[in-house]
Amino acid sequence: MRRIWIIAWNDIRQTAKDRPSLFWMIIMPVAFIYLFGSLGGGGDRSPRVALGLVDQDHSFLSRHFSEALTREGFRVEPMTPAEADSSHGPPRHVRIPIGFQDSVALGRPVNPRLLQQPDADASATITAEMHIQRAIIQTLTDLVRASKGREPPLVFDAAFESTFTAIASQPDRITVRSEAAGQGRPVPRGRQHSLPGTITLFMLINTAIYGAVFLTQERQDHVLARTATYPVSRNGILAGKLLGRTLLGLLQAAILLAAGRFLLGVYLGNSLIGMTALIIAISLTVASMSLFWGAVLRRPEQATAIALVSSLFLGAIGGCWWPLEVVPGWMRTAGHLSPAAWAMDGLHALISFGAGPEAVMLPSVVLLGYAAIFTAIGARLLRFTD
Repeated sequence: MRRIWIIAWNDIRQTAKDRPSLFWMIIMPVAFIYLFGSLGGGGDRSPRVALGLVDQDHSFLSRHFSEALTREGFRVEPMTPAEADSSHGPPRHVRIPIGFQDSVALGRPVNPRLLQQPDADASATITAEMHIQRAIIQTLTDLVRASKGREPPLVFDAAFESTFTAIASQPDRITVRSEAAGQGRPVPRGRQHSLPGTITLFMLINTAIYGAVFLTQERQDHVLARTATYPVSRNGILAGKLLGRTLLGLLQAAILLAAGRFLLGVYLGNSLIGMTALIIAISLTVASMSLFWGAVLRRPEQATAIALVSSLFLGAIGGCWWPLEVVPGWMRTAGHLSPAAWAMDGLHALISFGAGPEAVMLPSVVLLGYAAIFTAIGARLLRFTD
């Protein structure tokens, strides 16, 4: 076992000595996650949208309305009228006019206004309007319950405000939960898609290329033949090569997951066991693919070109570049011929949908099946000398 670890460590050391490896294995993937994730939105599973609030009334009821907006998921940012009129604030804001509380107390109509910047996203504004309407309805409901038995005009004295606050703090008796129905599921977007896609794609590319290139180079330079003269079996040499590539894949995945979580704020789910099992399965798969390419290809130049093209192709059809949820059904089925699709299924289950470890059992088993097939073929075809 010690000799297997020595062979694995030698592969890791060789990769670390290659200066471009740091760029391609860490720096470039993190840049990809940030760039492509920013095009589709942030990575938090339930982000709090900023909403400016210009409170010109400064009354008890306007403060309660602000709290109702916060309960709707907004990150309420108090603003002055001048700040709201500038282009540096949130893309949309609500204005509560002077006399808001007095008009409500007298039973007169009053309309808080939702204003938006010219470049604000229209669909996001429609969603904001819906949540603001819910906050208005909740405020009016609390007001009706607190003023039961009273006739307008209402008096917002200490006793009434205390009753109103107590009623408003009670939990909702009826809640509506929205979730995907039928066979469909929400389309992952933003960094929730770019993080799994980048991890899978760059593990495919880097592990396959470095593993295949070093293996073909060692065979060409007769390093493998010399290693075979040591007191270690052929299977021991193959196990060492596979272990080294697997450890490099695990290291790269761990660094990218940490960067996604702590640098880019991507939600990683709540199942450490599921994530660990899945990443191990992915790493074993890409390591076995590097063994396969190193066995069937003869020269490092071939290994670089073919491993790169095949990894890009498998990543593309497997959903690394775009979610498989947006392609036709036949293409989604065909995409699952690629191990990348199963890796993406498992990562999305944990990162995009917050599933537990049971959700990665099938993807992990399939990936381990791929690993067994590639390892068996690679071990059978690998020759220690040309």
